[in-house]
Amino acid sequence: MNSIIGEHISDWFDSYDLFSGTGKEKIHNSIKQRFPSASNKEIKEAEDYLDSFYEYCLKYADILAVKYKSPYLPKGKEAQKEISDYVSVCQKKYPEFNAEIIVGIFSTACWLANR
Repeated sequence: MNSIIGEHISDWFDSYDLFSGTGKEKIHNSIKQRFPSASNKEIKEAEDYLDSFYEYCLKYADILAVKYKSPYLPKGKEAQKEISDYVSVCQKKYPEFNAEIIVGIFSTACWLANR
């Protein structure tokens, strides 16, 4: 992946975008617009990286959704520690993404699983 695209990868991420085809298309168009000289291969690598990040975080989001059965992230002390631990795990593997983005994935997954 182009290092310039990699530096800005979190700029295109919205936790809702990877839940839909139109969101993924929006990401593709955003990268293409911001980096018109990027090759299709570089754009595909960025999209694959975002998908990989999303899938990795979703594994932990699903644990939270099943365990707490709430359309919102739980607020209890134990739950907050668990969320924080999962955020840390995700950030170690994908340091380009801040905690707010990861929590957004967790929250979206809980809402979709328990609404």
